[in-house]
Amino acid sequence: MYDLIVIGGGPAGITAAAIALNQRMETLIIAAQWGGQTTYAMQLEDMEGREVVTGEPVLDAFRRQLDYLGFVRRFETVTEVHPEGDAFCVCTSDGDRFETQALVIATGAKPQRLDAPGEVRFSGRGLSYSATTHASLFLGKDVAVVGNGRRAQWAAASLARKSHKVYLVAPEPLVPTPLAGKFATMQNVEVLAGGQVTEVCGDRFVEGVTVAMPDGATRDLPVKGVFVKLRRTPNSDLVREWIDCDAQGHILVDIHCATSWRGAFAAGDVTFVSEQAMVHIGEGAKAAISAQHHLLMLKN
Repeated sequence: MYDLIVIGGGPAGITAAAIALNQRMETLIIAAQWGGQTTYAMQLEDMEGREVVTGEPVLDAFRRQLDYLGFVRRFETVTEVHPEGDAFCVCTSDGDRFETQALVIATGAKPQRLDAPGEVRFSGRGLSYSATTHASLFLGKDVAVVGNGRRAQWAAASLARKSHKVYLVAPEPLVPTPLAGKFATMQNVEVLAGGQVTEVCGDRFVEGVTVAMPDGATRDLPVKGVFVKLRRTPNSDLVREWIDCDAQGHILVDIHCATSWRGAFAAGDVTFVSEQAMVHIGEGAKAAISAQHHLLMLKN
């Protein structure tokens, strides 16, 4: 039986597994692949001398440690997780079955993509999924934020303090929040209600987006940055029947990353935290340390 099994190969899961190993816990991390929101690199034409600290060097070091210790990782898909007495059972698509005394769930969230031409091509070349990470690179520039929910609204409001012009392209009516009614008073924010991005345009980097409006008109927005802030669905289906989640499916945790089930912890996008990789690194470390404390209590 393992001391700890970590499910998920993103920033939170990688960090949790590495920290647990450093604490001499018998650890296994199971993930379909290394991934999550670990690619935060951004290239722009005029970013010489400007740097964004993303936490990627730390994650690289943790990944190398896990790759070197091949016996601590399994690249498989987890199909079932359930408690068994004071322990947990984890089953995979390859037919493997593992038991553990503690569990860290770091399964992330599934983002809704634009599904528009140019999205993949310009990802990291002006198109970003994290305003928290990249907003500072667009000082004085025109940018577009795509989305209608809380995350999109906060991104637009934050960018309005840095960028020259912010277009909030809202495919659906804005979700009622304290910010929703304030955009009308922000001189450099324009809300395109009902707009649908049909193409991200440019040569080597983002140079604009094409937006189809509800009245049939087309808007060509000359922007240098595009921030995609559409709905994200937490990957909590594996545990939702026995661990408390909110209405959207985020796993509910306390300040120690503990869930409603003793011995089960969660970190990263599957919980309700910032999308920034450095926050996920911290939450993954916290979850591993909390799991260690749980094990110490069991042994004493």
